[in-house]
Amino acid sequence: DLGMEKDIPLFALFVKVLAEYERGEMSSYYYWLNSLPRKFNNGAAMTYSCFECLLPYAAQLAETERNTFSKFREALDMVLVTGFIDKKTRSNMNVLKWAFNVVATRSFVVWEGERMIVPMGDFFNHGTEPEVTIDHDEDGNCVFYSASDIPAGYPLRIKYSGPSDPSALLAKYGFLDEQALGTFCKMMNMQTEMTDLGLTASNMLFYSNGEIAPEVYDCVLYSILGGSDPSLQQQFYDAYTSGDEETKQSFHNQYWEYTLQTIREHVDQTLQDLYALSVRASEKDVVTHPRLPVILKHNEFVTNAFYSVRDQLNQM
Repeated sequence: DLGMEKDIPLFALFVKVLAEYERGEMSSYYYWLNSLPRKFNNGAAMTYSCFECLLPYAAQLAETERNTFSKFREALDMVLVTGFIDKKTRSNMNVLKWAFNVVATRSFVVWEGERMIVPMGDFFNHGTEPEVTIDHDEDGNCVFYSASDIPAGYPLRIKYSGPSDPSALLAKYGFLDEQALGTFCKMMNMQTEMTDLGLTASNMLFYSNGEIAPEVYDCVLYSILGGSDPSLQQQFYDAYTSGDEETKQSFHNQYWEYTLQTIREHVDQTLQDLYALSVRASEKDVVTHPRLPVILKHNEFVTNAFYSVRDQLNQM
């Protein structure tokens, strides 16, 4: 009823962590649990004051994490955990949120529909180009091995599951990946067009060096054609889906100025929005809202990427 079928493996880990928490020092996982962070910066840990300092895409992702936690809380009283998870624990918001954030940020996706937490293995940080790869055998054992020769002194990192977009990583895990190559272009008004073309936020990128992913140009032109002549939009769609690069490029050549203008206007508006968000965030108390610093770093990363893109656009 809560629409949580895909989250059942995560919920099972959530209940497991709560059960081990209740066992205290009797738990075989006690020392591992005691070593884990008490404070998290991800979407589930954010407040609505945090959301209003983020662009819509990042805020939407963060709020999704918070809503998932709320559903987990509700589900605890709906499933047969009475007598298994104490009522005192089930009513302790801080413990519940901590347990949720532990499993949401430290579990791995293994076989389809399955998740696991590997104590010690969950200490690996994220890397866009990781040094370490994860594998699992038929018995469920988790193996970490080097993807290449690693010089002494280099970090050992894995690639976290899900999109590598900085906004997605902030919402899911609560940190900024400053080594990310780029960020989603934030064209939230083109969700329908993205779906039509089979695109996701991972395709629609503005790169930190100012480059724009080809899919952005395709999606913007597809949207422009849809607003002016649906028959031309269909022709472009057919060329796009069939891999007819020649026809597709002829459309781009013909409507280039319109595409360029649309992207420029979007970049300028987003930069204005980012400035307003930074002003709003600066008016809040960091003590009351301790996640503001990482949110501001995230916004700064996106701002810098958009400035680089604007510089590139101005040279076209």
